Parts: sequence; structure tokens; C-alpha cells
Amino acid sequence: MSPDDEETPSEASRGCGELSLEALDRVAAARTDPSIPLDEMALAHVLLCPQCKVAVDRKVGHIRLQRELSRTGSGSGSSAGRQVPVPATATGVEGHALIPGYRLDGEIHRGGQGVVFLAKQIATRRRCAVKMLIGGRFATSTQRIRFEREVEVVAALRHPSIVTLYESGVSSQGEPWFAMEYVDGERLDEFVRRTSPTPRHLAALFRRIADAVAYAHRRGVIHRDLKPGNILVDGDGVPRVLDFGLARASTGGERADARSTSTQQGEFVGTYAYAAPEQLTEDASAVDSRCDLYALGVILYECLVGEPPFAGCKSLGDLVDRKSRGVFPKPRETAAKQGVRIDRDLEVILLRLLAPDPMRRYETASALAEDLARALDGRPILAREDSVAYVAWKNIRRYWVLSSMAAILLLTVIASGIALAVAFSNAESERIRAEAERERVERAYASFRNALETADPEGGEGSSTMNVADFMVLVERQVRSELQSEPELLAEILQALGLIQLGFDDSLRAGATIFRAYEIQAEGHRKGTVSDERFASALHALARLRFAERDFANSEKAYRESLALRMGALGANAVDTVDTARQLASVLREQKRFEEAQELLDFALEQSASFAPSGDAAVARAAILNGRAVLFAATGDHVGAARELRATLDALTPFVSPDDFRIGRTLFSLARAEKRLGNLDAALDYARRSYAILQLRKGDAARSARAALELMESLEEELGVSSDGGA
Repeated sequence: MSPDDEETPSEASRGCGELSLEALDRVAAARTDPSIPLDEMALAHVLLCPQCKVAVDRKVGHIRLQRELSRTGSGSGSSAGRQVPVPATATGVEGHALIPGYRLDGEIHRGGQGVVFLAKQIATRRRCAVKMLIGGRFATSTQRIRFEREVEVVAALRHPSIVTLYESGVSSQGEPWFAMEYVDGERLDEFVRRTSPTPRHLAALFRRIADAVAYAHRRGVIHRDLKPGNILVDGDGVPRVLDFGLARASTGGERADARSTSTQQGEFVGTYAYAAPEQLTEDASAVDSRCDLYALGVILYECLVGEPPFAGCKSLGDLVDRKSRGVFPKPRETAAKQGVRIDRDLEVILLRLLAPDPMRRYETASALAEDLARALDGRPILAREDSVAYVAWKNIRRYWVLSSMAAILLLTVIASGIALAVAFSNAESERIRAEAERERVERAYASFRNALETADPEGGEGSSTMNVADFMVLVERQVRSELQSEPELLAEILQALGLIQLGFDDSLRAGATIFRAYEIQAEGHRKGTVSDERFASALHALARLRFAERDFANSEKAYRESLALRMGALGANAVDTVDTARQLASVLREQKRFEEAQELLDFALEQSASFAPSGDAAVARAAILNGRAVLFAATGDHVGAARELRATLDALTPFVSPDDFRIGRTLFSLARAEKRLGNLDAALDYARRSYAILQLRKGDAARSARAALELMESLEEELGVSSDGGA
């Protein structure tokens, strides 16, 4: 299909001249609306005259485009929840033949390919959706091939986010039909308008959609008509992809069989507003799985910004031109005008999906799903230029939200980032633009580098006898000196240092450091220079400090404020949000408010089910299980406590080292649970393993190591054995 940029009738739009413009317009209108009466002689002429056929095809394209743009996100929604009442007969729906074994209750949707009815399968009494071919036994061969292909395609797909096909057949009057799962939900665009999800929620939703599309692509199925109306969101918030009526089956880029497409050369199939630029050309071979990725990009843009990227197009030619050049309003700027903040990583993912050149898009839907998971998890996305500053900064942000017991790893990550920054400093200047965030990160690197050099025994103040606490003092002092003019950046680094100090049981120094970081962040939050997400992190750190000081009232207050901010900024199912809820439950447990603590832990466990698969997610889920175990023990359910602690070990083991502190802490809790259950031999084994780890990680003077040693010695005394296992 060639673009037609003329607003007035061109020679091509007039056809051969034998038919009037009004007659050509009527033929085009009838092709888009079967209710419009048609002059059979005019139709016969159009079918035989190449010039008039081209003119009508263009007019049809303009009509369809205007309808799409006038009703944003219009689609088929084959098994959507809204019903159109239709008079029912004893056997089916008036005007349609009986389908053995089913009762048709009402029409759900009528599209260009078929009619969908709400139905009930008589034998199982389950609700389902029945789709019947428009035209029935009088349908054209092309319509039948497409309908049969949809049956074959959907029958072969089994995925939680793809509508399931139950069975198919031909009615008593020769009308093809198939029954599929009924999704009691709403169209994606309507769901977004009703719930106003955050960009983070949308990213999680689209990760599931991308997983479904990737599943179809791996089985050689290209949808070719993805749009909001063909994606439903059910009552559980799960997206469901449907309507594969225009899908093309392919294997390795080639058609799987002669019927894999019923599209004539030059005939457009799909929806103009969501079609990739290559779909709007006459080269059918240029259309591959990446056209579905482009459609997902248009849908994601529409959900984030509130309108499609090409909503301002006035003609089909204008649409083709803008799509081929990639001309559309910048998503971050457009969304910001409506008060929506789109993360830079999410914008990069979106722009890659909307690249006019298919080679510039993601190679597969699986790669898109992986990048969305990375963005949700705070890891560097693959679509971004692999600048060292960007990668290192993402790693730093991730490790700041981990448990303080793992915070020592932060210094390793930062040191690695600095080393990489030095090694690739020349290449970096050519590969990234000068961004304010990069400059800010580089200032942080410089401060840490200078701090590390200060601790060097050969060129600084360090010595061979310096311990970790002395090292932290030097680093903190140097950072404070370096970043006096950058208080908010100083606050983030002080916060990280304070959590590390807290992890080494140096709560006195940690208290001063964390509280100073909190004061700076609070002032910046009041001024509007510190985001809700960053201030929530500062509150979370302060709450952990107060918990360590056993100031449970103030710890609870800070955790609740942090939880409220993270719910608003990140969403309920973000790892950070769930971790705050889990730690708030610990505070409530210490105050003997067991029911409230149980509710929070149940909420955290439920939300963790939607975490993107990753090591961080697994560790966060293990922390929830550990929290449940401690609560069970506090309420006297030692059987439940032991069960949850074993589940905690199972969750942690694949992702952390055998001598990780969290393993040692869990073994200690398990030893106490087994002792209370009377399993003294098992308890002693767990206590010994726990003490070995905690002594290594924390040292003999640490509270946790001393507690493990006391437990081990009491068990040995009770069993009458020595520390080496002898009698």
C-alpha cells in the first residue's frame, strides 16, 4: 500500500473514470460496513478494473484509519465481558444455527471476521465464548481459511496469558464455530483508564503480555493484529491475548504451509494505528515477528501517555510517512505534562519498540520480556547503551535496598564500577551523551575513589592493622569532605555506609551516619529535589536503625511512612515495597501485635508471587518466609516455624553462598525451633553449622555469633557431648 498524502482527490483516487467518485466512495464504505447497500454492477467493475480497485483500496484505508483514530484503541475483543442482548431461541441465538452441546445466551462482540457469543457448555455447565464465522456457510473461501487457521493456531497455544480453545466444529446449518475460554475482564485500554496504573505497574503487565507473545512466536505464530481490544485484563489483573484471526503461522521466517496466509499481495491486514511500517507496504515478505513488537510499543505508549503516538495524523499517507520516519511526541515529555513520570529505562524500551527499522527493534519478544524484568528489578537493561557509568549506577541502586547484612558487597560493586570506569573512560565519551545523571554518578565515583585512596597504607592514612570499622571511618570522613557541596548525593552515600556499619553491629556510629543522611533527604524532599522513592529509602534505613536500637515505636512510624511512599511510587508488588512491609511486620511482632504482623506477612507473600524471576526476588521471598517462621515461634507454633525455616533455606540456597550470613541466621532459628520440639540432635547440628557461619561473618563479639555459641553449648551440655562431637 503506497502512501497518499493528498487531501483532495488525486488521479489515483479517481480510478479509471468510468465510475463517479460517489460510486467509488459507496463501494469503499460498503466494504467497511456490510449494512450499506451496494450496486452489484459497480462492485463487478471494481473487481475487474485495476485502477478502480486501487482507488477503492485507498478509500477503505482512509475510512478504517479515521475510525481507529476517532475511537482510541478500538479492537475486536473477542471474549470481552460486555454483552449485547440478543433475542434467544430455545436452541441458540436468533438467526444462527444450533451448536450441539452449547446454549448461546447473547452476543458479546461483532467484528470483521466473526461474531462472538456468551455461551454455556451444557455438559460441564461452564461459561465460555463461542465464535462463529460471519457469513456462515456463505462466507468466502478466504474468510473460511482465516477462520480455520485461527482454530488451528489457538488450539496449539497453551499459555496463562493466551485464551484457551476448547473445541470446534460446524453447526447444523454449516456454520463454522469454535468454543473458547470466556474471560470475564475488560479491554486493556479500558482497564488503564479505570485504574490509572503507575508506569511500573504497566511495565509488569506488559512483561506478562510479552511472555505470551514470545510463547506464540516460539511456536511460529505471528499475531499481526495486536491492539488494546485484543488484550483483556481479567479480575486478577492477568492480561490475556486473544483474537488470532489474522495470525500467520511461520517457521524460521517462512510460511509453515500453503495456508499460513490468506492475504493477497498488497492487501493490508490488521489495524492501521498499531501496524508496523513494514505492514503498510506491498512487500509481504518484510512482515515478521517484529511487527508484533512494534504493535506492543504503540500499545505501551498509549497506556503510558494516554493517547497513541500517531493520534495527530490526518490521513493514511500522513500516518505511513510518520511511522516510516519515527516521528511522534516524546513519551517522557508528553506524559510529564499530565503529571506522569516515566522512568528513563522504560522510555528507552519504548523507543526501541517503535523504531521504524525492524532491525533496530528487539530481536524477539523474549528479549523484550527480559528487559522489562530487568527494569522492574533495577538491573541495567539491554536496550541501553552499555555505558559503564549507567551499569555501575544501576548496580549501586540495587544493592542499597538489600539487607544490611549483605551491604558489604556494596563496596565490592562500587570498586568494580570504578575500575571499569577507569578502564573504559576513553570509550565512554564516545558511547554516551552528557546527561545530568551521569555527571552526578561520576561525582559519586570520584568521592569513593578518593576515599579508597585515603585508606591505602602506601599513599594514605591506612595501616596493616586497620580493621573494617577503621576503614569505614576513613571512607566516611573523606566522603563528607568531598561532597560538602552535594548534600543529596552525600546523603545517599552516607546512608549506604550507615547500613554497612549497622551490619557490623556498630549501631552508635551507624546511628549518626544514617540520621544525618535522613535529615538531608527529608529537607530535599520538602523542597521537591528528592523523589518519593529516594526519601522512602531514607525512611527505611532510619526504621532499621530504630529497630536495632529497640525503639519500636519510632521504627514503626518510619516504616509506615516508607511503605506509603513506596506503594505510591513503585506499586504494591515491587520488591522494595514488599520488603518494607515484611520489616514492618517484624516491628509489630516485637510489640506482640501478632495479628497485624500476620496480615502484613500474608500481604507480602501474596505480592511476592508476581516478582520478576531473579536472585534478588528469591532472597526477598526467603526473608518473608523467615519472618513468618519467627512469628510462628513467637506465638508458640514451633512446628510451623520449623516448616517455614526449611522453606527459607530452600529458597536461599540456590542464590547465595553456603556460608552466607542469612544461611547462618536461618540455621540458628531452625536450631531453636528443633530444640523446642525436642529434636535435640538435629538442633545441635543446626546450631554448630550456624555458629561456624556467624563467627566467620560477624566475629566472636557479635550478638548473633554469641547467641549461636550459647545455644550450641547449652545443647552440648544437655546431650552430654563435647564441642568436637564426642561423649
